[in-house]
Amino acid sequence: MRPWPTDTPSDTLLRTLASVPVSTPILNLGCGPGHHAEALLRLGFPMHATDPRPQAVEATRAVVRELVDEETAHSCVRKASLQELDTLEATFDWIIADRTEAYLDTPADLDALLAHARSLLAPGGWLYLTVPARPPADDGEGERPGEGFDDVANLFAPADLQTPTANNNFLESQSPDRVHEHGEARLHGLYRRVTPTAPV
Repeated sequence: MRPWPTDTPSDTLLRTLASVPVSTPILNLGCGPGHHAEALLRLGFPMHATDPRPQAVEATRAVVRELVDEETAHSCVRKASLQELDTLEATFDWIIADRTEAYLDTPADLDALLAHARSLLAPGGWLYLTVPARPPADDGEGERPGEGFDDVANLFAPADLQTPTANNNFLESQSPDRVHEHGEARLHGLYRRVTPTAPV
């Protein structure tokens, strides 16, 4: 296992959330060591977090425990595998999946992750997603896959973030783009859950 990362929360994510009301319920999917969970709580958001790795859950609970009481830290941070995400008894207006590596053992898991995320979103809710980027064919110099807590087994191209949306009833709000933060390249996508009654 690689050491815990020391990077700060994503600047791109924080800019995205700047106009979101702080009363908005958010799920931090793949919380890792708790950097984003801490930032979300400090900003005032009602926050829940999941990760399939026990050590990540404990690390995030330790961070959250400093901001809320023990009982709340235990209940709002849960261990959940990709298949267990359906057991969460809540829906959220936003899902933050900024570091998804823990849930993506194979490239095919991206489809499953999007399907689970859609089921956890309230109608009209938003999914903020990043995945490790495959280097462009003509320029891979100076880029590296993510390091730190997440072991990167799969790298993705922009088309990988476009294809699953039709199968999972998401409306993609923007084309996937490359984000360079903390010395690594990631692909960023922003999706909205679409239902017949949700305005688009």
